[in-house]
Order: sequence, then C-alpha cells, then structure tokens
Amino acid sequence: MTTMQAWAVGGSVVLAGAVNVATGMLTQNWSVAWGACVAVLLMISATLAIWHARSGITPPGPGSPPQSEQEVRRVRSGGSVRATMNGTGEKKQFLGNAKAKGDITVEQND
Repeated sequence: MTTMQAWAVGGSVVLAGAVNVATGMLTQNWSVAWGACVAVLLMISATLAIWHARSGITPPGPGSPPQSEQEVRRVRSGGSVRATMNGTGEKKQFLGNAKAKGDITVEQND
C-alpha cells in the first residue's frame, strides 16, 4: 500500500467517525448515527476500491519514462543465480521462491 493510499484509508475512517458523532449529536438517535457512519464508510470504500483498481491499470502518459518488469519465480540452482535488468526508466523486479546453493544476486542498472 502506498503512502497516499494509507492516508486515504485513514482519512475515510476518521470522516466516517466524524459523521457518526455529528449525526448522533444532532439527532440524539444513535441507531441513525451508526447507519450514517456505515453508509459513509461503504461509499468511501467503494470509491477507494475503484480508484485502486484503476490506478494499477492506467497506462503511462506521453513523456513518461519507459517501464519494464522482470519476474523470476521458482528458481532452483546448484550454483549461483543472477538476475540483471538494464536500461532507464521505471523498473520493477520480482524474485520469488528461489533456492540456490550459491549466491542470489538481483541488479538494476541504469
């Protein structure tokens, strides 16, 4: 989770709590206040879910640095393993479930 997403989630909980307290104080009917709190949380959660889903698939705009990914999974080696990624721009490397008797080295070079 990114810092921005964490702030959004925390802010939504605080906002829903404020709606709960304000509604309860104004109406003196706490069942209505809890209903309003749940409604606000559901609306904010749905908005955050849509935002999160779209932020992962939004293609980079013009002038954005090139993006590249390298994924290495389930590697078994009796020696060493080296995964090197060259080039400029945004790079993502994933190394999962790797076992080697030697060294495992992952590099990103510009």
